[in-house]
Amino acid sequence: MRQVFFFMVIILMLAVLTLLVVTLPVRIVKPAGQVSFSASASQIDYANKLLSKGLKNEAAEALEEYLASGNIESKEAAQLLYKLGGIYMELYKYEKALRSFYKAEMLEPKAEFSGEMSQKIVEALENLGMSSQAKYELEARTSLDKEQQAKGRVVARIGKKEITDAEIDDTIKNVPQWMRKTLEEPARRREFIRNYVGQEVLYTKAKRLGLDTKEETRKMLEQLKKQIVVESFLASHIQAKMDKISPEDIKLYYEANKDNYTEPAQIKASYLIFENESQKDEMIQKLKKHEGSPREVTIRETDTSIPGIGEAKDIIAGLFLKEKDQISDPLKIKDKFYIFYILEKKQRRQKSFEEVKPEVEYEYKMKKQREIVDDLLKKALEEEEVEIFDSVDKNETKKNN
Repeated sequence: MRQVFFFMVIILMLAVLTLLVVTLPVRIVKPAGQVSFSASASQIDYANKLLSKGLKNEAAEALEEYLASGNIESKEAAQLLYKLGGIYMELYKYEKALRSFYKAEMLEPKAEFSGEMSQKIVEALENLGMSSQAKYELEARTSLDKEQQAKGRVVARIGKKEITDAEIDDTIKNVPQWMRKTLEEPARRREFIRNYVGQEVLYTKAKRLGLDTKEETRKMLEQLKKQIVVESFLASHIQAKMDKISPEDIKLYYEANKDNYTEPAQIKASYLIFENESQKDEMIQKLKKHEGSPREVTIRETDTSIPGIGEAKDIIAGLFLKEKDQISDPLKIKDKFYIFYILEKKQRRQKSFEEVKPEVEYEYKMKKQREIVDDLLKKALEEEEVEIFDSVDKNETKKNN
């Protein structure tokens, strides 16, 4: 009887335990108003804020955490995966970028960003040195083929990759203005296309060797990217202020700097060279009669040397004291004597504004650009509370240690 009693007690205890286990999820309820941070829109805002501060790694982690939380519609998940892939591309983490892109493509095969994502997939494969896979992807994605065909007449082909007129025109936009004019000539354009294609071939070969994925290459690319972004930032600020320059500003700059726009005095002289000072009279006569094959030279008052003779600053100053048709005394330069006959003499002349207008405009605009850049830099340093410390002498540091 006692054994039956104990057996019934055990059965009852098991029944109670089972009931507790079944009802446990119902009874464990989150406090009212408490929402998981990773499963809410706050996580997206958090990721965007990190991204705006340049914290790309941290932003990527935040998005990964949000995507892992589940309960996200496929369209939203695909958009976030595409964004995440873009962040990984900027971080040169191409393997993770591909993983995100392929997931996004599976969720939303016909997403509005499919074309751009396809290009990034090809780019990521190329950057990983997987050229054959990149080519396969490029050929398989008809949207890319159609887009390329729509760009215009094919002017060259590298394997199956077509180079079009439009692509060449886009590249030409980046060359200096003076060079663009010359590229309108058919022969020059063909040469440009040849060089462009050659560069593309060498670039592809270098990528196949993995040179583009090396750490030092990525660092150089990052530095180049910074330079381009800074130059773009400066250009936008500079252009806005340069557009406000008026013709009156140019004229005022000329008036304030007239001395910089003068034509210096100059003389044209013939001269003979001789060994001994005793030949002075003979040389004077020859010079007057233009005998002895005298040499001619043009000298400006600002010159410090005479062409074909060498350094002669004091002698030049003396020659400018002479007038036309006058002959100098014998002048010794190094180990030889020279005698000069003044053929022509022009006085210093002030150039008119119209004569030098292009030169004045260029110099004034260059000066304004430097001022704008200096001002922008000064304000930027002040805004960020930058401190630049004096360099410490290495020898002094060693002594202190």
